[in-house]
Amino acid sequence: MPLVVKRRSNENNSRVVHRFNREIRKSGIINEARQRRFYQKPLNESGKKKKALRKKELKEEYDRKRKLGEI
Repeated sequence: MPLVVKRRSNENNSRVVHRFNREIRKSGIINEARQRRFYQKPLNESGKKKKALRKKELKEEYDRKRKLGEI
């Protein structure tokens, strides 16, 4: 799916580039390219649960330390 941004009349080049960049961000092309940069093997169900639990624990620890003023 190509992304086309046409220059409007009396529109300078920097504005066209700005509109193009905004459209790229909105379409999610950059995020998808960053995710596909390196192959990641799919996780099984227990792996997904462990990863989610670890992420939750780290967030709670970070919030606790932030509340205490350690960070």
